[in-house]
Amino acid sequence: MINDDISGNYKSSEGNSGESVWGTRARWMNLYGKIGAEKISLVICDHPKNLNYPTYWHARGYGLFSANPLGVKDFTEGKNKMNLFVQAGKSITFRYRVIISSGTHLTDAEINNYTDDFTHKY
Repeated sequence: MINDDISGNYKSSEGNSGESVWGTRARWMNLYGKIGAEKISLVICDHPKNLNYPTYWHARGYGLFSANPLGVKDFTEGKNKMNLFVQAGKSITFRYRVIISSGTHLTDAEINNYTDDFTHKY
């Protein structure tokens, strides 16, 4: 697949950017770039009620992008572990907000406002 007119970069709420965001913890992560001439932002916001808040981020240069609150062992190189067990008939809830912007790159201030709104409502 030829991706000559597609670009992308990561930026976290903690100021990390590029591929160095992998395995770091942050309130939100922004994948921003261009498709042709169109500027885009794709943001995932974590919620304080989630397990392991702020979450670890699984983000790779080829576009893989996800929140990963369960990958503690991998992200800490085995220094920390987490064993999650959900009893039969019980559940666990994870809350995330996904924001997609087309035409402009969202600023940190805009993302912080969306994140704060989300964390106060739910």
